Amino acid sequence: MKRIERLLKKMSDEKLPAMYVSNPKNVRYLCGFTGEDSCLLLTESTVFFITDGRYVEQAREELSDLIQIVCWSQSLMAETAEIIRKHSIQEVGFEGSHLSYSDGELFKSLVQVNTRIADGWVEEFRAVKDEDEIRSTIEAVKIVDRTFMHILNFIRPGLSEKQVATEMEYFMKQIGSERTSFETIVASGIRSSYPHGEASDKIIELGDMVILDFGATFGGYASDITRTVAVGEPHPRLKEIYDLVLEGQLAGLNAIRHGMKSKELDSIIRSPFKRENMNEHFNHGAGHSIGLDIHEAPFISYRSDHEFVENTIMTVEPGLYLPGIGGVRIEDDVLVGKEKSQVLTKSPKKDLIVLPFYK
Repeated sequence: MKRIERLLKKMSDEKLPAMYVSNPKNVRYLCGFTGEDSCLLLTESTVFFITDGRYVEQAREELSDLIQIVCWSQSLMAETAEIIRKHSIQEVGFEGSHLSYSDGELFKSLVQVNTRIADGWVEEFRAVKDEDEIRSTIEAVKIVDRTFMHILNFIRPGLSEKQVATEMEYFMKQIGSERTSFETIVASGIRSSYPHGEASDKIIELGDMVILDFGATFGGYASDITRTVAVGEPHPRLKEIYDLVLEGQLAGLNAIRHGMKSKELDSIIRSPFKRENMNEHFNHGAGHSIGLDIHEAPFISYRSDHEFVENTIMTVEPGLYLPGIGGVRIEDDVLVGKEKSQVLTKSPKKDLIVLPFYK
């Protein structure tokens, strides 16, 4: 209930008497419910958990006795509106960014009281991880580290990117992943110049660089790692690019800490690329937070003045992509500390791994 209490305090500070929470990840974060098709209505006196008949028993097992479970008879929104009317609530906040325009309008028409958008309130709390969240993330990280070492013995010329991705996902599930945290990326050869090239039918060939970007989940929490390997000797330019990307990535990992501004970190990561006039080939964000979602705020961006906070878990993931030749990305998960941050992912990257040619 501590997380709910924090939100209730914020509501009190903002003079908001009620709040409708519909984002499933925010519902899970606040009350621990792991099912679907449910919402929370927080009021000054009572916290209502609204669901349908499929999830009532599960809710009784997972929720605190202090939360009142309500089984809706019409719909989540209609039941929420009925509770608001019964308790004479005059204003309610809702997560506008999670609802479509039509659903937002429907919600306002059903409740027939003053409404206020309360976007980002729960996400602000989610940005800083507690001990349980950190433990779950570390377990998810262990899964991807083991998977990387496993897949090094599997990749060879003649396999398709999809075959490699399937093997990775199967192995992760075998060793404890609940699900992949996003669609596994395996991009080889010239497709490695696609920053987010999901696994295709392309056959891996001798001399290909292969970008492996993948994640596992444990206790609902995500990990996210990228490694780039070569199958046989790659293009000489790509070996140079690998060292440059690694330089920028290590600089970022060594620099990130509590109180550092996002745009300052972004500049540190990009510095080697700018020195070598390669920054134009780095065409995506330098990192993001992870948690119940694979992409959470805050983000590493040259546009952002956000200051990182202790116990935020960030990715640092620079990359360089040369159209028609190939690309390199290296990514790790890091727990932000006050003085020194802790890199959670341990998979090797110091030198470009060149896999032997298998006949």
